[in-house]
This record gives sequence, structure tokens and C-alpha cells, in this order.
Amino acid sequence: MAAADSIFESLKFSTQNLISRFRDDCKGVAALEFALIAPIMIMLFVGTLEVSAAVSVNRKVSRISSVVGDLVTQSTELNGTDITNIMNVSSDIMEPYDNAVKIRITGIDISGGTATVTWSCNQGWSSLSNGSVYTVPNAIKTDGTFLVAARVQTTYQPMVGWARYSKSTGVSFDNTSVTMDEEIFLRPRIGANVTVSC
Repeated sequence: MAAADSIFESLKFSTQNLISRFRDDCKGVAALEFALIAPIMIMLFVGTLEVSAAVSVNRKVSRISSVVGDLVTQSTELNGTDITNIMNVSSDIMEPYDNAVKIRITGIDISGGTATVTWSCNQGWSSLSNGSVYTVPNAIKTDGTFLVAARVQTTYQPMVGWARYSKSTGVSFDNTSVTMDEEIFLRPRIGANVTVSC
């Protein structure tokens, strides 16, 4: 019986010794922590890339709208070649992105509280008919004035996708594209209006 007790005590001591050694051993803790944190860090990294690329494309769309409108309002008369050259500036501004860009430049005459189209030049959009009503913010809708509206639109396709979580599927990536649209209204810098023949 004493021998059995001695063996039991020896096993008990060696088990406690193993448990305390396992508890106190710090080898591999960093690898375990990395394995737990790595998926979250990778998702944050990919998400940051997606958001920064989308913001960059959105800023380029705004810049195209501003530049196109500004170039048109610096003249009193433009022809089709001039408008084509102005619209082609969009590909240079979009670098390094190769997103297809739709551009519409519209001359708007405001009279009697109504904004009507006097001319419209388009790239990738359907034409607006002359005399059709154009929606202009009330803050700049002043009778007897002329406006140039520059509208630019593109579609941003995410590289990896937008991370989504649902209880049924867990984490998934959605590759749904995002439409980015910008419109700017400017008044002519020289003269009362801008005449364009597209």
C-alpha cells in the first residue's frame, strides 16, 4: 500500500510539474497571438486599400467635373473639336485608374424662374434636347443669367470587395460596383454666355 501511495504521489507531483511547466512556458505565445489577430489585420488592411482607392476615384471625378466646367467657361465660343479635347482631359486626370467616364456639359439659360438647355455636349451619355428643363439649385437660379453644368459619372469596381458579415454566411466579400456622380455649375468668365456647337 505504501508503494502504491508512493507511486500516486510521484505521478501527482509529475502531473503538477508538467501543468506548471506548461503554464509557465512562453514559447509559441507570439505565434498563437498572431494566428488570432492576423485575419482581423488582413481584413483591416484590405478594407483600407478599398476605401482609399474609392475615395481617390471619387476625388478624381470631382476634379474632372471642375476642370471641364472651368475650361468651358473661359471661352465665349467653342466648337466640337474644342469640346472633344476638353472632355479627353478626363483620361489624364483619372490616371492611374482606367475607369470609363461619362461626361455631359450643358449650357443653361435661366429665364422666368425656369432653367432650360441651350446646348448639350456628351461623352457616353444621351443628349439633352434644346429647350428642355434642367434642374438647377434654387440658390443659383437667377433670372437673366447663364450657367454651364459639367456632370461626370463613373463606376468604381472594388479590387477585392466590401467585407460583409451575416449570421448565416459569416464574413463574405461583395463585389458590387459603386456609381460616383459629380455635377458642378459655373457662370461664364467672359461675356454673358458660352456658345457651343457640338
